Amino acid sequence: MKKKSTILHALLILCTVVLLASGLAACQPEDGSSPVGEQTVPAEVEQETRADPPGEDLEAVQGDEEATAPENSTSQDISEPDPAAIEAAWNSSEHANTYVLDAAGQNNTCAQCHAPIKWQPSMDTLPESCFACKFELEDPPPYIPEDAWLHIPCKVCHRLDDDTVQPEIAWLDIAPLDEYIDMSSPTELCLKCHAPTEVPQHGKVELINAHADYECTGCHDAHSASATCVSEACHSDVIQPAAPIPGHDADHQMVSCVACHDASGMQVGPDEESGVWTTYAITPADAEPFPFTSHNIVRESSCIRCHFADNPWGLSAEVTEP
Repeated sequence: MKKKSTILHALLILCTVVLLASGLAACQPEDGSSPVGEQTVPAEVEQETRADPPGEDLEAVQGDEEATAPENSTSQDISEPDPAAIEAAWNSSEHANTYVLDAAGQNNTCAQCHAPIKWQPSMDTLPESCFACKFELEDPPPYIPEDAWLHIPCKVCHRLDDDTVQPEIAWLDIAPLDEYIDMSSPTELCLKCHAPTEVPQHGKVELINAHADYECTGCHDAHSASATCVSEACHSDVIQPAAPIPGHDADHQMVSCVACHDASGMQVGPDEESGVWTTYAITPADAEPFPFTSHNIVRESSCIRCHFADNPWGLSAEVTEP
C-alpha cells in the first residue's frame, strides 16, 4: 500500500508540473517579447467582444466601448484644435495687422474695431453697460502709438481661463473689466466690427441671395479670415465641370468670381494693386469707389457688365451671352 501511495503522489506532482508549464507557455507572446505591463486577451475572447452582437445597434456598441475606455488612454483626439496651427493662421490674417491712422494721423476711434483692447472710449462712446455707474471720463488721447497697438488677439473673441483660450466665442465688450457678451453665432460676433458704417473705405457686407443662410465662417476661416470660392466643399461642379462654362476660361483668369456674379450693382474693374477684376464699393464719405468684395452673389451673370460699347478697358463689345 505504501508503494502504491508513493506512485500516486508522484503522478500528481508530475501532472501539476505539466499544467504549470502549459499555463506559462500560454502567457508568452508569440514574438517572445516580455508581457510585463501589457494586457493580453485570448483571441477567441477578443473576437467575441468585437463581433457585432445580434440585434444590437452598432452605434450603441461603439458608444459602450468609448464609455468603458481607460481614463488614462494616450490616444490623440484628431478633432482637438492645434494651437500652433491656429496661431500661424492668425499671424497670416489681417486681424494680426490692424494698425491704422486716419487722415488726421489719429487712431483711437479706429481702435474700437481695429484694436479693441487699446481703445479708450469717451463719454459719448461708452458701452451701455457702463452707464449703471455715475462717473465722468476725460477725453481720451486721440493717438495710440504703434508699439502699444495690440491688433485683435484671441481674447477679443474668446474668454480666457488662466491664460487658456476657451473654444466658445464671446465678445469682449469692456476690455479693462474683462466683461464679455455671449454670442449666438459667429456672424453675430463678426458684425461687432464688420457692421455697416459710413467710415470712408469701409464697405457694407450684404449677405443675401445665394449665401443668405451662410455664417461668416461658412466661407471665411475662423482664424486666418481667408476665403475662396474655389473649394471642393462648395463648388466642385465649377472646378471640374462636366461641360465648359462660358466665362470660366483662360481669358478670365484675372477675373474674380464676384466681378461676374455680384447682384448688388456694384461697379466692376481691375484692382490697381493686384490687377484682378473685382467689385468696387462707395459710401457717402468716399470721393472715389474702392475695391470691396461683394457678398451679394447670384448664379447668373451678365457679360455686358464689362463688355459694353466704349468701355474704359478696351474690351470687345461683340460678345454673345450664353
